[in-house]
Amino acid sequence: MYAILQVLKLRLQLILRDRMFLLLLVLFPFVFVFILNATQSFQKQPIIPVAVADEDRSSYSKLVVDRFAAKEGIRVLRVSREEAYRLTENYRVEAAFVIKEGFQDAIMDEEMDKTVEMLKNPGSLSYGILGEMLGSEVMRLSANTGAANKTERLYQLYGLKQPATGSLWERVWNYADSQWEPKPLMTIDYKEMSGNDVQTVNRVTNVSNAMLTGMGMLLVFVLLFVTLHSRWLLEERDNGTLKRIMSTPGVLWKFYVGNIAALGLLSLVLVCICAVLARLLFSASLVFHPLQYALLGAYTYAVIGLGMFFSAIFKTSRQLETGAPLLALLTGFVGGCFWPFLPLSGFSEMLALCTPQGWTLAGMKLLISNDYELADILQNILILASFGTALFAYSFYRIRRQAAS
Repeated sequence: MYAILQVLKLRLQLILRDRMFLLLLVLFPFVFVFILNATQSFQKQPIIPVAVADEDRSSYSKLVVDRFAAKEGIRVLRVSREEAYRLTENYRVEAAFVIKEGFQDAIMDEEMDKTVEMLKNPGSLSYGILGEMLGSEVMRLSANTGAANKTERLYQLYGLKQPATGSLWERVWNYADSQWEPKPLMTIDYKEMSGNDVQTVNRVTNVSNAMLTGMGMLLVFVLLFVTLHSRWLLEERDNGTLKRIMSTPGVLWKFYVGNIAALGLLSLVLVCICAVLARLLFSASLVFHPLQYALLGAYTYAVIGLGMFFSAIFKTSRQLETGAPLLALLTGFVGGCFWPFLPLSGFSEMLALCTPQGWTLAGMKLLISNDYELADILQNILILASFGTALFAYSFYRIRRQAAS
């Protein structure tokens, strides 16, 4: 055990002096943040953020904003006009509404035109629904006021006696308003296209596309990181270190395990950096379930085995450095890392499960949606661990043969 720890310490020291390692350690999280930010701007949001600026500050405008904020599936930010423009331009809200000064007076005069200004960002897909939701509340106030005004005019026209207690106008307004409860006059059904079919769905979804995309990118980065740093095997073979180690019985496997442990530890550092950045910058928890740690551990074990396999079969470090990005992109593409939010079926699903990314993402989707059986997750972990063990065994066998020859 002491010999393995010494090899681990030595390998970490050598890697930390490597300029490529420092470049990748900075570059990967930067690219990760860029992709996560772009994805989060255009994903199907479980809660739609919308800004409202109330410039009228009347009882009517306050009532509209309060009722709008109480609707399901939206989160209302009460801001100034300038802040509403800024949030919309920066894609922080789907749309923004400015209730102009004089709103209550216009409603009392039964005028609704140009009382509310709507702003939307170019990528907004739900601004139309948001406009209908706010517009229904404005229409509700206008209809109540119109009914009260018309009733009052009719009473005056025909000389009818008004109620002895209370205001006729307020009684009619309240009665008209009560007709909107318990169910409003207008409701919205949400539907999604699935192939050639249209299905009714719940507006609120438990699966975050940004989280899945972030996880997919993280899997690609870990594979690329590991394969690029598996070239130590080729370097030690070329400079004769493996042949010298073979002269001492029982040392080669310790040397092998120590270097693998160093790669595993550095991969853990990369995962932690990306997870912390996602949490601090986007309030997104990439890893929130204990079984996710187990899945990521099994995946890292599998891709280190893959890195050792390619180091054992490639002849030079240059071949490995050229093939590693291609390998990461190809397996990431096949495994579904670049579109993890899309469902896979048939041949595409079978192809994805030929890669460690496919098995990892399959387990991650079940955990993120909270729709899983423990046996299913354990099966994925076992398959990844078996995949890595088989590659470790083959690469170690090949290394021994190369060192002995």
